[in-house]
Amino acid sequence: MKKIVKFVLVLLPFLTDAQGNLKASLEKVKGYVKEIKLEKSSINQQLTYADAAPFDIKIVVTNTDSKGKSVEETYELNLALMGEIRRIASSKEMKVEINASKNQKVIRYSKGEVMQGYENKVELLSTNIDDARELEKNIKEAIIAAKSAWESSIKLPKDDLGGLQNWLEQNIKSVISDKQTYKQSFRKSTTYKDRGSYFLEETDAKKTTESQLDFSWADLNDGSPELKISGKEIYVIAKAKNDFFRNLQNGALKGYADELKFYANSPSEASVLLMAIQKIIPVAKKELLVRLPKVTNKEDGFKIVKDKVKDFKINESSYALKMSPTCLTTYSVKSEVKNKELEEDFKFNFEDLTDYKLSVSKDVMKISAKTISGKKYIQYTKDGNLQNFDNNIDFIVGDLEDARYLAEALPAISKGCKSNVTAGDFNWLVAALKKIENPKQELTLQDGGDKCKWKFTSTMAESKKSIETLVELNLYDIDPKKIEIDVSGKTVGIAASTLNKEKFIKQNKDNKSVFTNEFNFIINDIENASKALITIKSLVEGCKK
Repeated sequence: MKKIVKFVLVLLPFLTDAQGNLKASLEKVKGYVKEIKLEKSSINQQLTYADAAPFDIKIVVTNTDSKGKSVEETYELNLALMGEIRRIASSKEMKVEINASKNQKVIRYSKGEVMQGYENKVELLSTNIDDARELEKNIKEAIIAAKSAWESSIKLPKDDLGGLQNWLEQNIKSVISDKQTYKQSFRKSTTYKDRGSYFLEETDAKKTTESQLDFSWADLNDGSPELKISGKEIYVIAKAKNDFFRNLQNGALKGYADELKFYANSPSEASVLLMAIQKIIPVAKKELLVRLPKVTNKEDGFKIVKDKVKDFKINESSYALKMSPTCLTTYSVKSEVKNKELEEDFKFNFEDLTDYKLSVSKDVMKISAKTISGKKYIQYTKDGNLQNFDNNIDFIVGDLEDARYLAEALPAISKGCKSNVTAGDFNWLVAALKKIENPKQELTLQDGGDKCKWKFTSTMAESKKSIETLVELNLYDIDPKKIEIDVSGKTVGIAASTLNKEKFIKQNKDNKSVFTNEFNFIINDIENASKALITIKSLVEGCKK
């Protein structure tokens, strides 16, 4: 209680002084806002202000023509939102123009009793140049005093996330516009300090629409919040780099959005709301950075995988997910979307993945990854049928915060999964080649068992016949730097070339002999291909002529 009393005792004199200065300036202005007699008409000008909030002023201009017909126009504005003041002279009139800051339409304009919309300037007439100069000078002084008084009246919390969230809960209020009612509210998250939900019930003459946006203030761009006035509607918008705002319409998910829009009853109210949003964004960004896990090893990453890779439902669609917490793993997705079931399996090694990116695809969050150098090392199976190998994969998630945690974990796993594949021997390679059913492959040694001379037979069974290919080669003719994993469509193999691409390899296919500079083996998967690669390199390097 003592702290509050001290704050009031300090603040009240400051407010009183600021408002006192403003009122003194406005009284000077009022002395030059008066009736002007023109050749065929008279213009009566009056300026008034609210005693409790003198920065809110009202200017009433009544134009009476020679026949006594009058038209009343009213301009209501917050003087603190004004900017440039201009004195304009013509052959018939001397006037002072009050322009809104940044040329925004923040001046409420009414004609008669009917509110017309918002304008960005208001004009006051003077009888002579001396009055115009004094009016211009006094208005400028009043604007300076108004800014001080208005800013002193704004009681926004300091850079405190909890305080700003509470303030927004209390100050995002319902708005009645010309033809629509916006029943809006904000509720902070009980789980994450930087998150909240915006609720809007929008009613017009025909229908009522209910919507909800779940979001983190941290996702908004720092410079994006701005005050907008369109027709008679006043609102503050703020945009995000990504469409991370969960959008519910009448209780059903309608995808994700990248923009927030809060309605306001007046330009002053919107201006303060704008300040609050500008303050909360950088504080929320710091909070998000603090709460996200700092994953430094694959073991911690796998713990997050176990926790966050889980089944989820979106409206009528369901997704069942599985992934074992190992470097060599299979990611399985069983989905049912629009009554259509699909089973997909992705077999890969985390060490081959890089370039993780979090984004939204329709109504699900996804973390996309690519293979290093774009190599097609991901084995893809659809409804039990092997498809072409791929070089990218999407990990889908039903919740943004789960996705954020996974996006921190997966790169750490890839970094920690380093290859520990060791070379096999010739017998291992022979056995690996025999695992392929079609073509049938057989590898033997030539010349009574010379380890550096190979004979390779491949028999491909086709619908009408079998094609046999016989290859004879010397390992010392092979360039160890030109041995690599070769993926084509659904097939994984090892491709090797000779030194300087000389045609040293004898090949017989369908009883036709040729000499070539390369040969290929078929291997059943990427893991065995990786072992076969270093095995063949090792055997080649062991044969020097």
